[in-house]
Amino acid sequence: MAAATLGVLLATAGVGTQAGVAEAAPTSATASSTAFADVASLVASAATPPVFDAGYIISDALFYDGDALDAAGIQHFLDEKVAACSPGVVCLADYRQSTVTREADDVCRAYRGKADESAAEIIAKVGHACGISQKALLVLVQKEQGLVLDPAPTTGDFSFAAGYACPDTATCDTEYSGFYNQVYWAAWQLKRYANPPGTSEFFTTRPIGTPAPIAYNPDQACGAADVTLMNIATAALYYYTPYQPNPATVAGAKDDPCGAYGNLNFWTFYSEWFGDPKQGSVATGALEGVTVVRGRVVATGWAIDPSSVRTGSSVRLSVTDAAGRLKTTTVGAASGSDGALSVSTLAGAEHGFNGGVTVESQGLVRVCATALPLPGTSSAATAIGCMTTFALTP
Repeated sequence: MAAATLGVLLATAGVGTQAGVAEAAPTSATASSTAFADVASLVASAATPPVFDAGYIISDALFYDGDALDAAGIQHFLDEKVAACSPGVVCLADYRQSTVTREADDVCRAYRGKADESAAEIIAKVGHACGISQKALLVLVQKEQGLVLDPAPTTGDFSFAAGYACPDTATCDTEYSGFYNQVYWAAWQLKRYANPPGTSEFFTTRPIGTPAPIAYNPDQACGAADVTLMNIATAALYYYTPYQPNPATVAGAKDDPCGAYGNLNFWTFYSEWFGDPKQGSVATGALEGVTVVRGRVVATGWAIDPSSVRTGSSVRLSVTDAAGRLKTTTVGAASGSDGALSVSTLAGAEHGFNGGVTVESQGLVRVCATALPLPGTSSAATAIGCMTTFALTP
């Protein structure tokens, strides 16, 4: 197997990000947030150059896809990335360890431990248990310790593979050392940042849709800039690695003293390996009812754009009256409804719509609804149902 050509390389690989342990406020990143990633090579090689957006790094649909890759797919990916480990060294493609069983909680499903599991099996099972994409976990261990591409990783690289519990201001917490521990707790924490059902609303300092400052670097003198976060996946990445790249870093500067590369590296590696991390989803939903009150036709239901599962979207209603006249209107889908929970358990209950138009002719009225994508995404609109009812004009 030939090693894959790589357009993105970390200049350094060392102990990485601190993910806030349990419900403690997270501390910041170390080497992973300041290691240079050669974004220019990725941009130059793309037919349509991807653009890093600090507020929208990856879609919720991709980040929270716990079935993105199975163990066989992960093993194939790792084998392609490193043709052979260095002599006498175990690299990620060949790494194995025994794992322990972890019972289900409000964040992750149960993980059944097993003797002598491969790294691919661990990543696959953790991703499935916690509902975090295996692709995202592979990118995480690369941006933190360079494990995916390194033919000669050290024991220390495996010990803190995901940079979990490694703050800027202290040494890594050995309680969370070990490859399995690191991958599991990193995935658990990334999911916990979304405040899933059954947990508290503890993580609220990275608001969705509202501008808020994010620092450029652990050095406060480097400053910060407001970022409007698009979704909870992007917010989770900033909880885990709480810095954005400054303009010089995004432009390709390799030695900017205020550079922070962690989240830029995540975006770059994901783009290089798996395609656009903001790849559009398909808006979805359901038209659940149509009523007529004093000549006004009112449609109800729910809709969601899976790119951002906590953001209210909109629906286009098309109403054809008995005389064949067509009226259209767009209504918001941001009121109380738990229908979107069928798409994502993280969606919440604010995706309902209730609206319509007035008709002039008495008789049968046909109402059709189309779920619309969120602005700033590349998601597709989709028809979510039609209903016919009888309208009595006032």
